[in-house]
Amino acid sequence: MSRGARFARGVVWGGGSQFISVVVSFLLLPRIIHGFGVENYGLYLLMLTCSNWVMLFHMGAGIGVVRFVAEASAAEDVGAARAAAFYGARLQLGWSAAAAVAVLAGAPTLAARVFSLPAALLDHGVWMIRAAALGGFFSAVGAWATAVLQGRQHFRRMGALSLAQAVLPMLGVWAALQLGHGLFAATAWFVGIQLALAGAMALGVWRLLRGGGRARSGPSWKEFRNYSVPFWYIPLAQFLSGQGDRVFVAGLRSLSEFTLYAVPMGLLQRLQMLPSSVSSALLPVLGELPQEHGDELRRLYLRLTRVLFALLAPAYALFFALMPQFLSLWLGGHFGDTSVWPARLMTVGQSFGVVAFVPTVVTAGRRDGRWPAAAAWTQAAVCCVLWWALIPRWGLIGAAGGTVAAQAVATAIIVWYVHRRILHLSAGRFVVEVLGPAAIGSACLFAAVWPLRTRVTGWPSFVALCALGSAVYTVMAWRLLPVEDREYLKRHAPALN
Repeated sequence: MSRGARFARGVVWGGGSQFISVVVSFLLLPRIIHGFGVENYGLYLLMLTCSNWVMLFHMGAGIGVVRFVAEASAAEDVGAARAAAFYGARLQLGWSAAAAVAVLAGAPTLAARVFSLPAALLDHGVWMIRAAALGGFFSAVGAWATAVLQGRQHFRRMGALSLAQAVLPMLGVWAALQLGHGLFAATAWFVGIQLALAGAMALGVWRLLRGGGRARSGPSWKEFRNYSVPFWYIPLAQFLSGQGDRVFVAGLRSLSEFTLYAVPMGLLQRLQMLPSSVSSALLPVLGELPQEHGDELRRLYLRLTRVLFALLAPAYALFFALMPQFLSLWLGGHFGDTSVWPARLMTVGQSFGVVAFVPTVVTAGRRDGRWPAAAAWTQAAVCCVLWWALIPRWGLIGAAGGTVAAQAVATAIIVWYVHRRILHLSAGRFVVEVLGPAAIGSACLFAAVWPLRTRVTGWPSFVALCALGSAVYTVMAWRLLPVEDREYLKRHAPALN
């Protein structure tokens, strides 16, 4: 199978599994929030946040595993792939275990001082934070196994396991609420399903990499660690800027406000499913490109970013235009009143973030993590300063506004570096060839939808208006895409099945 077909298949399988998880979340989340109540659901979200803290201490092992397992697979060296997977487990799971112990020990302090939980929920909170430490470690095992599958380009299996990780916890929580159980049952299910999935995924990796003899090539432990760890600084900063607002809102505002902020933000972050799928499929492909293939890399970059923006732009334009109607229909009038402008601001921030996705992957494929790390840490620093200054005064709008401003600064840094130092790509060419089709199509969509937004009275009229806007956008964007992009999409469509 050609490189383009393998890349396209990776995008489809990764994006497809995440799309299904979005649909499940869309259907179940209103019922789960209603079953818990706004305040108790905020506590459950804080538990998931603590679980993510444990997963954060992967030390960049996933990128190292993907890179070196892909190289070993291209060389048909199973022994080298197995060694890279072992190095990744040693680095990621060792640090994740240490983080889990720290969260277990610090649960009372986190509940009382960091999250400022009310006295009535304090005991529940401590127990849930400790459970989150265990669930986070099991999730880290699953993340390591997913990186091995990604490096081997087993996208179908990777997509199925990622779907199970995203969907099964939510289904279990919904089932527990239907049976009349509450926070304890939901938390126990979360930990149990993460344990089961971690065991299944680790067993699958062992079967995939057994045999093959000794490694003929591949990195040493020191080389693996020195390559991987610098890339950890990037997701660490991204976690601070992408999840830190929840900590500020939870600590400085009420649990109810935290839920009103976190739920729409979580939905918007799921719009990153397509860019993340593109990144997952692109990184091993870049690993196969020799360093000197500048022209091929530039063509791949322009085509990929152009198609990516063209696919995502209508979703962001529709969300911005119809956010009050969507939140009211989906979650109720309280969300439609309070969360609209924070969510609208976040759509702008997400748009900036999409621009930075592919440049960050390009630097990873070229084994250079310094500039992405600088951009990510600049974003985290700006976020923390603005959140501290804006949230006490402006509340949820201040939280979203700080995020947008920081994302714009970070995107400018990484795009400038990749275009100037790696791709030698002018700003004018990027704007005309990449942003142009999506921007013009979005403007036409917005012009068609905005005057009719007040006519939305229920889901049928909402869906009809979205369909109208999407049709207008599709016609305009497809005509504006270069002929080579249209031919590329047509040519690889059969290979996606």
